[in-house]
Amino acid sequence: MFELVQLFLTSVLISLVAFGGGSPALFYQFGVTQNHWITPTDLSAMLAFGYAAPGPTVFGTATFIGYGIGGFAGAVVGTVGIFAAPFLGSILAAKYLGGLLENRYAGFVLTGIGLAATGVVAATALTVLGYHHVVVWQVAVAVGAFVASLIFRVHPLFVLLAGLIIGLLM
Repeated sequence: MFELVQLFLTSVLISLVAFGGGSPALFYQFGVTQNHWITPTDLSAMLAFGYAAPGPTVFGTATFIGYGIGGFAGAVVGTVGIFAAPFLGSILAAKYLGGLLENRYAGFVLTGIGLAATGVVAATALTVLGYHHVVVWQVAVAVGAFVASLIFRVHPLFVLLAGLIIGLLM
């Protein structure tokens, strides 16, 4: 029971501070390093599934960790915890902060948050990568996905499908 309360509070905390994709680093810190709820390999699999599924990765990760801790009840606790703060924040923002984005500094703040989140995601990816053996074909797929996305502007869905097919064949 204590773990489910801890999961709920951790999920709420992550949902409050993980802007623009910073949740993988926080789930790594809380789920892998501190609480040992999951292994680095589990987190990698959860993130891969989360990125392939529609919607933000943070929601699926909280649900998966919750399921691992306490089955269906744990999945519900993780999901409710991760959704509660953004849900309430969205309601409050819609009611009270409508004119905020008209402020000329709001764009700078959002850009800064996005850049910081990008750095956190990159750092997490490198940390998680350290727990796996680097395989040449996997690096080639990652580089190919990067080139296809940024240089040739291939739609991300097709890049994900190609990665899926290559992963199944290898």
